[in-house]
Amino acid sequence: MVYTCQSDLTFGAVTVKRKSFAPLRLLRPAQHPDADDYADHYQLIVPLVGSAQLISADNRAIPRVGDVLLHNMARVVAACFHPPEGSDVVDTVMVAFPRPLISLPVEHLDSVLGTTIPADQGIAALLSKFVLDLASGHDSYHPSDGPRLGMVLTDLIAATLLHTAETDPVIVPSNRDALVLRIKAFIQEHLRDPHLSPRMLAIEHHISTSYLHRIFQEQNATVSSYIRSLRLERARRDLADPALRAVPIHSIAAKWCFSASSAFSHAFRRAYGLSPKDFRQEAAHHAPR
Repeated sequence: MVYTCQSDLTFGAVTVKRKSFAPLRLLRPAQHPDADDYADHYQLIVPLVGSAQLISADNRAIPRVGDVLLHNMARVVAACFHPPEGSDVVDTVMVAFPRPLISLPVEHLDSVLGTTIPADQGIAALLSKFVLDLASGHDSYHPSDGPRLGMVLTDLIAATLLHTAETDPVIVPSNRDALVLRIKAFIQEHLRDPHLSPRMLAIEHHISTSYLHRIFQEQNATVSSYIRSLRLERARRDLADPALRAVPIHSIAAKWCFSASSAFSHAFRRAYGLSPKDFRQEAAHHAPR
């Protein structure tokens, strides 16, 4: 098989590859011995030249050129890639990422697995173009760009999947589930707002504060802890960013609405097992030179 990897890029925990290859057909048993290794790793495929077809135990997806397809290799039993008429090469961009990077409930993330997302307009079009631009512009990136671009990419993937889960008539979530998704998306957009609180969320979404707390409790979380965990994650990314190495830790804490340095250090250590200072030093030690 003729195979060329035109680009193989890492953006934090996200990998973006552009591949060109001859016609390809893969088959494997549904109970593949390595399936557990792929369970928490998802892949986004954007065909550029030729057609793709992925078959899982419960569906078949045939994305067109430029469309977006999310799948999990643990569930795929067959894959076929065909070049267009007059050519013998298939060209695709593939994005691999661990599932925890996408801040959507697992059940809703899984609901769009194997679903072709048309990318001719809207958020999906932005995602498709961004993925292609990432794969094509590899010569212009600095090592410090990786974590930031990875964060933008995963946020764009989450926004696309959220939009799909809310609008697809086949996989549309229940009213309550859709409400939770909207609230979580709102939280993501307003993480740096010091006024973000359960009361603000309840007012913005026209529900009572008690109902807001109840629907989060059903997901084994509290509103405040969910907001705090997202802010800690953003602070962690900033601490690992080489471009922000000169920014004081207390400034990063304040950026993500931790007004007291001691409270931030305590919460950070409890979440990640290291103090913010130790984490930054370790991240700097492992950063690309």
